[in-house]
Amino acid sequence: MLAVLLALLQVTGARAAFEYRRTAVLHGELWRLMTSSLVHLGWVHLLRDLVGLFLIWGLFARQLSEWTCLWVLTASALLVGLGLLIFSPEIGWYVGISGALFGLFCAGALCELRTRPLYGGALLLGMGAIVGWTLYAGALPDETVGLGGQVVPQAHLYGALGGAACMLLRRTPRAAPAAVR
Repeated sequence: MLAVLLALLQVTGARAAFEYRRTAVLHGELWRLMTSSLVHLGWVHLLRDLVGLFLIWGLFARQLSEWTCLWVLTASALLVGLGLLIFSPEIGWYVGISGALFGLFCAGALCELRTRPLYGGALLLGMGAIVGWTLYAGALPDETVGLGGQVVPQAHLYGALGGAACMLLRRTPRAAPAAVR
């Protein structure tokens, strides 16, 4: 359903009304904090993000329910917008779901820590290395080919932090009481 929504927004040309524009947000258009994750620079950008969505879904479908995925994506998208607004005033605009996808990936990797700590830890370290590298040195080689714009690594950081926050706020199931003998 999310993929269909993103494609419909691309077809309708909703980007101008939904993209993160710092000045517009500061003038009261607060919806842009969330909706910027729903619109893309073009079809190549959208298709790359959809491939990422499906790969992450396939990787963590057993650990994250559909509702948990929706919650993490929504919260991560909001934290991307808020993070850009509060901590990255130099960034004037942003579009794409990749920041929220980093949140979903982080949430799934954190869930993996419980059952497969080495695997989950390796996933988190890899994601952290990619985010750290792109914050330090810019986009990975060929990452911007065909996108029609620049990658915003700060959005990936804020999204990952959003996914981590979701998992920290998630209530852990309580152990069943021990049977009385």
